[in-house]
Amino acid sequence: MSREIQRDLLDLKDFLKSYSLSHLSNDTKLLSVITQQHKKYFSYLTFIAELEALQNSGLLPAISDVQKDYITESCSDIGNSMFVMAHGAYKASRMMLRSSIETFMKGFNADEIADILTDKSMYSIFDNIKALSFFQREDIEPIFISIHNDYKILCRDIHTATRANMDHLTALNYFPTFDEKAATPIAQISMNLVSNYLILLCVKYGTYFHKMHHRNRENILISIPKAYRPKVLGVK
Repeated sequence: MSREIQRDLLDLKDFLKSYSLSHLSNDTKLLSVITQQHKKYFSYLTFIAELEALQNSGLLPAISDVQKDYITESCSDIGNSMFVMAHGAYKASRMMLRSSIETFMKGFNADEIADILTDKSMYSIFDNIKALSFFQREDIEPIFISIHNDYKILCRDIHTATRANMDHLTALNYFPTFDEKAATPIAQISMNLVSNYLILLCVKYGTYFHKMHHRNRENILISIPKAYRPKVLGVK
């Protein structure tokens, strides 16, 4: 190991020892973005926890373990995206959202499309999902379109790589940081995705949604747009 590399490693160790988000904890703009995301994330976590509880009670025969694992992982990706965004790793945050879409769409539709979990082409996966009768419903098709559009935006980080999709990091001491202009679009996509996920889950598994604890139902509904709440609640 050269002296230069050794010296840089020592600097890295010192950086890790002193690393902290504490100076950002009073940033009102960051807290505003995190607060909005947290509400949606909490709603999604609540739905996942209820799935676990219903399954443990033997009341959830319509969703397989594999499906539940994929849907749970999509929720994990949302949390990871929010966490790395708080540090200022915006490209990584967007890539976690992209992963969330992939895992959710696979898990949610694994009972309808036999080879979806092994299909490596998201193009064909979206085409196959679009052809399902569930997603051709007048109330559900806009949700599919919204998720697909968000996926296309997030794919620009890999397939297009314009300057807008680059972070240009040359030193780790850039972190932690907050850039409202970079963070806000990420938060908007994240919140939009969670709302769409919850609509799909509550419509498809409506029978189980109504078996959930009433406080948990309320904490889920708060992240669903008002226009879709009657549909979720089974009210005309």
